[in-house]
Amino acid sequence: MKQIKIDAYNYEDLNDDSKVNVKIWLDQLPFDYEDEDENGNIITKLDYPSDWEEIDIQEHCESNKYLFSKFGKCIHQLEIKEVK
Repeated sequence: MKQIKIDAYNYEDLNDDSKVNVKIWLDQLPFDYEDEDENGNIITKLDYPSDWEEIDIQEHCESNKYLFSKFGKCIHQLEIKEVK
């Protein structure tokens, strides 16, 4: 097994361009919810994270423990060990 060191960043630590990449990634799976149209019919709508306030995106990333490369690409399934 090889061990490598990876720099991983929280959303709030990224620059603006990298945050745009995070929003693009989050928007690939929008949240669906039901709403009523003007005629009282139940319809399904999509909620895209890129439409959210910055603080809401930050909290979403924190609560899901998302980490990112410096370019805003999500880093999945890291096994975190302390470096001595």
